[in-house]
Amino acid sequence: DVCSSDLIISLTHIHIIGNAKGLYFAGDSAWLAQHFWEHYAFSNDKTFLRESAWPWLREVSYFWLGRLKELPDGKLVVPNAWSHEHGPHEDGTAHAQQLMWDLFTNTLETAKILGEDPEFQQKLTDTRKRLAGPKIGSWGQLMEWMEEKPDLEKSNHRHTSHLFAVHPGKQITLAATPELAEAARVSLEKRGEIGDSRRSWTWAWRTALWARLGEGDKAQSMIRGLLTHNTLANLFTTHPPFQIDGNLGITAGMAEIFLHSHAGEISLLPALPKAWPTGSVTGLRARGGYTVDVEWCDGVVTGYRITSTAPTKVRVVVNGETKTITSTTGK
Repeated sequence: DVCSSDLIISLTHIHIIGNAKGLYFAGDSAWLAQHFWEHYAFSNDKTFLRESAWPWLREVSYFWLGRLKELPDGKLVVPNAWSHEHGPHEDGTAHAQQLMWDLFTNTLETAKILGEDPEFQQKLTDTRKRLAGPKIGSWGQLMEWMEEKPDLEKSNHRHTSHLFAVHPGKQITLAATPELAEAARVSLEKRGEIGDSRRSWTWAWRTALWARLGEGDKAQSMIRGLLTHNTLANLFTTHPPFQIDGNLGITAGMAEIFLHSHAGEISLLPALPKAWPTGSVTGLRARGGYTVDVEWCDGVVTGYRITSTAPTKVRVVVNGETKTITSTTGK
């Protein structure tokens, strides 16, 4: 096994000159687990899923199944959790709860695909149902902690950890959970674009978040914000000082503008900004092992191509219409 379910600790700071704050957060093990699942989701590589992803997903899930705290109402929470670099350590922060939902969902799906351990699958299913879930607060926001903290929730803080379920997670979507998606929008709007929000990677995160919420113009304004406030003459992005996170992250955010595949279908141009009425993009990857090319004019998809290693039926949303097509083979 790649790890022991007796002890999993993740270091949240990785500095070339050493850890500056000594902050350890075991919940990051669940976030790392998502990368194993996503590698499979985009590649359809079942050998990787069985030999690399499954051991990590299984062991991290066992770790957390044994460490969740039961509340008087029977709900389960992550004890002594954190909303990264923001506020106190408390039980059941939104970020930690969303990580657990994501972990158990991806592990359960992996077990089903591989035909592994039906008893374990049932345990994951039952536990996921008991997790304390996202809550909407008094001013319509997605709550960051189990109790409201107005001074913190209404700040211009750089982190948006409580929106993990929107991106890179999939617990909150416009179609399946519209009320929670609206609450996430309220929270994101309140974070603003000034002060502490002006960080290289903050713009990248918010590009992706606004895109997941279908707000193309907002997503495009985040790209503009990065270039205006946190990009040097050589195009390196700053925190300050220089942090590569903005350079690498903004490409992921832009991909979310052009294509979504996290909700069981491929959605083309789900958050296209008005400023980009005509264009094309090629070689985007979609979950399911697909490669996608798309062209548009006046904001309308005029052509697209979805390829995979073998012909496969796939649901596609094109210009607001959902259809099932068969992918073509090719590179």
